[in-house]
Amino acid sequence: MKMIFLWLSLLPFCLINLSINIIFVTSHCLGHQQSLLLQLKNNLIFNSTKSTKLVDWDPRKDCCEWNGVTCNNKGHVIALDLSHEFIFGQVETNLFNLKYLQSLNVAYNDFHSEIHQEFQTLNNLRYLNLSSAGFVGHVPIEIFQIPSLQVLDVSYNLDLRGSLPNFPHQLSLHNLNLSHTNFSGPLPKSIHNLSQLFALDLSNCQFNGTLPNSISNLTQLVHLDLSFNNFIGPLPSFNNSKSLKVLSLNHNDFNGTIPSSHFEGLINLTSIDLGDNSFYGRAPSSLFRLQSLQQLMLYYNKFEGVLEEFPNASWSLLEMLDLSGNNFEGPIPMSMFKLKRLQLLQLTKNKFNGTIQLDVIGRLQNLFTLDLGHNKLFVDHASIRDGHDASSSFPNLKTLWLPSCNLRSFPNFLKYKSSLLYLDLSNNQISGAIPNWIWRFESMVVLNVSYNSLTSFEGPLHNLSSNLFKLDLHSNQLQGLAPTFLKNAIYLDYSSNKFTSISLKDIESHMPFLYFLSLSNNSFHGTIHESFCNISGLRALDLSHNSFNGKIPLCLTKRSNTLRLLSLSGNQLNDHISDAFTTSCDLRFLDLSGNLLSGTIPKSLSNCKHLQVLNLGNNHLIDRFPCFLNKISSLRVMILRSNKLHGHIECPNNNEKWETLRIVDLAANNFNGTLPPSLLQSWKALMLDEDKGGNFGHLFFNLYDNFNPMNVKTAIVDLNSELQMKLAKFIEEEPPYLLDHIVLHIFEEGVGLRSYEDSITIVNKGRTMNLVKIFIAFTSLDFSSNNFEGQIPQELMKLTSLHALNLSQNGFLGNIPSSISNLKRLESLDLSFNSLSGEIPNELASLTFLEVMNISYNHLVGKIPIGTQMQSFQPDSFIGNEGLFGPPLTQNSNGEKGYSPTQSHGYETDDDDDDESSNIHWNFLSVELGFTFGFGIFIIPIILWKRWRMWYSKKVDDMLYRIIPQLDFVHEYRGGKKYRTLRWKPY
Repeated sequence: MKMIFLWLSLLPFCLINLSINIIFVTSHCLGHQQSLLLQLKNNLIFNSTKSTKLVDWDPRKDCCEWNGVTCNNKGHVIALDLSHEFIFGQVETNLFNLKYLQSLNVAYNDFHSEIHQEFQTLNNLRYLNLSSAGFVGHVPIEIFQIPSLQVLDVSYNLDLRGSLPNFPHQLSLHNLNLSHTNFSGPLPKSIHNLSQLFALDLSNCQFNGTLPNSISNLTQLVHLDLSFNNFIGPLPSFNNSKSLKVLSLNHNDFNGTIPSSHFEGLINLTSIDLGDNSFYGRAPSSLFRLQSLQQLMLYYNKFEGVLEEFPNASWSLLEMLDLSGNNFEGPIPMSMFKLKRLQLLQLTKNKFNGTIQLDVIGRLQNLFTLDLGHNKLFVDHASIRDGHDASSSFPNLKTLWLPSCNLRSFPNFLKYKSSLLYLDLSNNQISGAIPNWIWRFESMVVLNVSYNSLTSFEGPLHNLSSNLFKLDLHSNQLQGLAPTFLKNAIYLDYSSNKFTSISLKDIESHMPFLYFLSLSNNSFHGTIHESFCNISGLRALDLSHNSFNGKIPLCLTKRSNTLRLLSLSGNQLNDHISDAFTTSCDLRFLDLSGNLLSGTIPKSLSNCKHLQVLNLGNNHLIDRFPCFLNKISSLRVMILRSNKLHGHIECPNNNEKWETLRIVDLAANNFNGTLPPSLLQSWKALMLDEDKGGNFGHLFFNLYDNFNPMNVKTAIVDLNSELQMKLAKFIEEEPPYLLDHIVLHIFEEGVGLRSYEDSITIVNKGRTMNLVKIFIAFTSLDFSSNNFEGQIPQELMKLTSLHALNLSQNGFLGNIPSSISNLKRLESLDLSFNSLSGEIPNELASLTFLEVMNISYNHLVGKIPIGTQMQSFQPDSFIGNEGLFGPPLTQNSNGEKGYSPTQSHGYETDDDDDDESSNIHWNFLSVELGFTFGFGIFIIPIILWKRWRMWYSKKVDDMLYRIIPQLDFVHEYRGGKKYRTLRWKPY
């Protein structure tokens, strides 16, 4: 919409240009011209039922009167408009026999063919529009060099490729539009030869490199759009382009400081967008002095410093000001609130401080969008008093973002703003009840009050007319019954509260459009009701970390053909997992960890071909290694830790590959044998070189459609007709560029309506960590606390992108491979409690990213290598290797003192004992057992001899485990070490 608005502003220039150069005169058509046109029609393939031009070409009429045809006074065809004619196939060569053609428009068709080279033979061509016509392949260079061509538009041909050639002198191009194509490469220095160019649009392409300084010589330029490309480097000056009105350079990677002189004297500039780049330093002060400016967009850069006051603010034409996502600091200039025409003000995610009186901003009568969130501001809304002040403030406000603004209550003036569309009051200190009036805003579609201290709802909650389709209440203290009265709800997040129940009766009829529901981290209990399965559009269901018990409903497993996310972790679910995942399973995320599930891993899980995250950890599953899961080529995270899985992990006939696996956790099971080289070699994603680039953002997937992100049209279709009409009216009445910003927030921001960023719990660097967002670049292998044996395979050292590797508490023997130096990204390494021997390889000291290392309790000997990392580790990382010496251990081979070891807490098992360390919790022992084993000949060795003490503790644990069925072993990390501990089973 924004692009349409900008191009409409250029329409008069195009019409003036064409009216000067192309004179359309009605005359009688020449016979051979009509013959050429009829041949063209007969050879074109088009939809005659939708055609409005070709279908009416009647050979009995003068061809100069045909729709889409224009002739000169001699009867030659000079203009042909075949746009929107539903043509497909190739452009017929008959077209190029119309030698007098000056204007050709074939936009909005579906040729699905390459652009013909013979366009260059049309020597009189001045206007060529091939936009949105389905052209593919490479664009012939010659088309840019037609001497007479003034307007060239090949935009919105997404599969069209090419690069800009060197432009010769004396070209006539006035308007060049390559936007939304796959053009790439740098801008040629010869761009300045296009001396008559007044509009250049290269947006949404793949152009790269730095901008040539010669672009500053385009003195006739009126419109320049280079947004959404890969340009880098500093910005050249534009102060020679005195006619410049629109400058869009957003969403690139420009960097450096911008001298204020770059924009001096641009008295015609109305819109500048430098957003989403890497500019730093002070923002150019000249931009704040341009009286003609209507849109100033500097969002998401690294601009800093205190903003100066706006000169002559009351006379400014500024309508949109977006400074969000920078490092601006200090107080907000008061002159900013005198910009009378201001419709959009976004200052979020800076370092502004001080107190803001909302009544001052409320005087901006045209303000449509206000975003002050995530600064160091204290927003005072009490200055707007009830009555006339409240009703007259912000008369046109539609979207209000005040997250992290130190609010302590709901601004009272809001109850008079029934036309609000979007309200965000998250991450404040608001307590008490959510006021009832907030549910009566029929226009509001998004409400976010998460991260507050809200405790209840002001009643009553029946007969409400709220049209909210996104409600975020998570991280409050709400309790009791979770509300289900939102008839248009699409997205509900009630997580991290104290809700105990939810009315599931007729939930589908109450909320028929619901597709995201999160009830995690509440106090729900009992069995999971099958009514959840009746919500036909549900894509994501998160019931994790509650107190649900019983079986997983069979219907949830069968709903895997529509569910994208199912998280039931951290409950008390028992029995087996139903082997009922359908062949059309569409799950992307399945987390059943931290329950009491038993039985085997269902083989039908292999039907979930798009699964990315599978977490079955911390259950009681008894099975062998699930080789059948290698049929899921999309799997990135596989967590099976702390179950009773056993056997070898080698997969026979391993034709399928886990090429995308990046996190594998098999810890605390009973796997044995060697680590199979063929399996390790199949994990290709663990071999990627991060230095060679790639997509290393957060792992997320689309909830609505995995390939086509949810858009406005799709969302509106999901709503009832009443709300459709309201949104349609809103879209019709409000400026399109303002709507773009609202849509960006509603549909694209964060964990919004279309995507879900995965969250899992892993053990890394000796600690249990909850990864709220899984970085695609993060990689981890955890094979600890099993019975693996043999040497550490060399194939493991080829997984060069590994960040964490844990092989502790197994039976590995032999040397630590010197090829461990290949793991240059390694941050955490645990090889403790094995039977490794020999010296520590010097190469281990070269791992500069290594933060946590534990090689204790092996049979290592020799001097500890000297390196920047090695001596920074605690002595506990090396103990239990009687042949090791040198810093940071206490003594070296000559008996000289090294660094003093840090006193360790608790106790560790000796390497002669079982693979697992123990930590006795004495409160689990009865008084009788304490007397039985606490006196006599055992007491002195227990006190004085560490190895005997640990042996004794382990034997007591084993005996208690056998005679008390309510006890079970769990593995815990404390102080970077792993302990085996007795705990009561969580019944």
